[in-house]
Amino acid sequence: MSRLPAIVSSEGYVPGVNEPEQMICQYLHMTSSMGCSWLGCNVSAFSLPLLMLQLSIIFIVSHTTFFLLKPLRQSILSCQLIGCIVFIWFVRLDNHLLNELFPESGKLVLDTVANFGFMLHVFVIGVQIDTNILKSVQRHIVLIGFMSFILPYAVCVLCIVPLPNLIELDEFSFRTLPFVAALTSMTTFAAVTTTLSDLNLLNSDLGRLSCSTALVTDSCSYITTLALTTIGVALERSEWRPLNNILYIVCFLLSICFLLRPFVLWMAKRIPEGQQIKESQFVVVLIAVLLCGFLSECLGQNASFGGFTMGMCVPDGPPFGSALVNRVDWMATSILVPAKFAICAFKVNLRSLGGDHVLASAITEVVITIAYLVKFTSNFLLAMYFNVSSQDAFHFAMIMCTKGIIDVSAFSLIRSNEVVTEQGYSLLILNMLLVTGSTRFLLWHFYDPSTRYQSYKRTCILDNEPEDFLRMVVCIHNEDNVPSIINLLQASNPSRNQRIEVITMDLLQLEGRASAILIPSSEVKKIPSAQNRVFQVGNAFNYFMQRNYNSVVVEHFVAMAPYDSMHEDIFTIAINKCANIIIVPFHKRWGIDGSIDATFPGIRSVNLKIMEKTPCSIGILLDRGQIGGPTSVLTRRTEVFHITLLFLGGEDDREALAYSWRMAQHPYVSLLVVLLRPAYADHTPDMYEKKLDSEMVDRFRMECKGRDIFIQQEVAEDSIQTAHLLRAMEEGCDLFIVGREHPPSVSRLTCGLLEWSQCPELGRIGDLLATSTFHFSVLVVQKQPLVRIDYVDEHIAFVK
Repeated sequence: MSRLPAIVSSEGYVPGVNEPEQMICQYLHMTSSMGCSWLGCNVSAFSLPLLMLQLSIIFIVSHTTFFLLKPLRQSILSCQLIGCIVFIWFVRLDNHLLNELFPESGKLVLDTVANFGFMLHVFVIGVQIDTNILKSVQRHIVLIGFMSFILPYAVCVLCIVPLPNLIELDEFSFRTLPFVAALTSMTTFAAVTTTLSDLNLLNSDLGRLSCSTALVTDSCSYITTLALTTIGVALERSEWRPLNNILYIVCFLLSICFLLRPFVLWMAKRIPEGQQIKESQFVVVLIAVLLCGFLSECLGQNASFGGFTMGMCVPDGPPFGSALVNRVDWMATSILVPAKFAICAFKVNLRSLGGDHVLASAITEVVITIAYLVKFTSNFLLAMYFNVSSQDAFHFAMIMCTKGIIDVSAFSLIRSNEVVTEQGYSLLILNMLLVTGSTRFLLWHFYDPSTRYQSYKRTCILDNEPEDFLRMVVCIHNEDNVPSIINLLQASNPSRNQRIEVITMDLLQLEGRASAILIPSSEVKKIPSAQNRVFQVGNAFNYFMQRNYNSVVVEHFVAMAPYDSMHEDIFTIAINKCANIIIVPFHKRWGIDGSIDATFPGIRSVNLKIMEKTPCSIGILLDRGQIGGPTSVLTRRTEVFHITLLFLGGEDDREALAYSWRMAQHPYVSLLVVLLRPAYADHTPDMYEKKLDSEMVDRFRMECKGRDIFIQQEVAEDSIQTAHLLRAMEEGCDLFIVGREHPPSVSRLTCGLLEWSQCPELGRIGDLLATSTFHFSVLVVQKQPLVRIDYVDEHIAFVK
């Protein structure tokens, strides 16, 4: 190996177009160290080892900061920026360490890699955007979105105009203030959806309003900024040639819309159902992203603009969009994007805010503050004007003031182009972190979308009048849930005197999209990847409706949302349809041999949230084949379908008894009601609850005379005898119904079961029945608790 040079690079200033520019000279072969560390050289002097070291340091700093700030609900992007700013501030205290880790010669390579990763990240953002949102945006949302950018920008410009006559400020600082106002006034769609997704608010009413408005604001801010920037350059240079760029950009966008997008959609349609994207298709899309970025640079735009527009061409959701997101996002967001924040953090100089620049910093801060205040106020007042509640309007205005990675990139770009001053850039970053960070923390701490369900007048089966529809919301997570739920509906005895209104919810996990969807199945064209499944599920329930003509009405809805907030869509439908009960499938699936075949943690999280905040009764259906299999109630004509109800008392058991009574009126259903009482109680029973239980059982005895209904009384001393009793009931039982919670007076019969509890959402009895030692299907019923004062008007009604 040849002797290494003593000087690996040099830097200095040379005359530039407008002012002296920095030039760095480096040897061409200083890329890979090739093991020269064994000869005593500095490995960090080479481009590749230095880049890997820098990316490693940035990754560790970013995720350490995210771990430390996680209790404050800060986003990973904000933590990456905060961590890089703090780390670089400490590194700057030692010039030798700064030159070793981040020499000027290494920043160029890091900046190039960072911009490439940012382009891929923005491409992913474009893929996740549903372009159909713009088609369904209402006029008032367009007005709010437009005013969200124009109004704060206009107010700031009006405040800036008289400044030269009032304050002595250098010309450059004065010229940068309109750009500072414009950057503060804009709201990007990616920042809003990231905030909503992290806080599980995507499919709330607030989330849908914010997403639609942010997309309009983002479009308006880009168009306005592009026009003003181009016109400003033309006026400065006294020539109109730069205006041609607008025409070229329009042609570029039209080519993407009418040439590239149809080609991408054609590729997506060629993917067979149930299969993944091919490697050749992935490579074609990735090359198209690079070409769009190149053309964007040729048009005078940032390469990320081309990546974003290419992302808009890709259909969102599975299989095409989600596959691209999964393959690209982890590398771009986790490894390369933090490097972008490190570059942005290098440009933050807190010392520039003091000294001779105190006045300029103060004026810039005033402009930024005015922009935020006007933006917040305008969004709040306009939302109130269009009948949004004051609480939601306040939170909506806060969300519209949040910013994200695209905003940071815009700040960095205009700083690199010397459009804003150093103190202006630093203040933009600091204010962004303060406003966005406080907004996220306040929303997480104070905003709870479930509060609107607490004031809702809850309904249940027990309160349902005989002449009313029994309104049931049934949730479908996959095709395996359809047979069991349809047979449960058939067992509910739909007839002309006992009509049932079924609202099906086909639930899909949000993948490859930025915004949630809740639509009737007639609009399923908005979700191309789910069309076949939705049609199959709809046909099955429509056939069920035809079999029960004049006694069953079916409506279909499709919801695509994250599992963490999927319950919001279920609650919305349940409230709008005045549902009496929600039926959800259990999160475990059993195989043919009776063992657990699969477990779905996402479904369990949905069930837990529903049981916690449901506005009506809820039933968790655990199907082992008797409900949806070949021996279901639908296929039996001579053999009876046996249902067993365990009644220990309490409002959940009363609700379960009311539902069982409805089932017992089916001609092919036999009901066994087991009244289980403790030999002696450890707690004094609630006399009011005991009275309600007694009245319900007595009324049930009177109504069941002459029907295939059996009442059996049992006594047990402890949970062991309860388990033996349940084991004795297994023979001949097809469906076991039980309430989730029971009064303290019978706790001796169930307390021991808590030691082996695996699924507490089923209650103590239900959790025992969910083990693999039992072989019948189970329905666990929970009635939404009411305030004690409401019990006075509670009546017992059996639907006939």
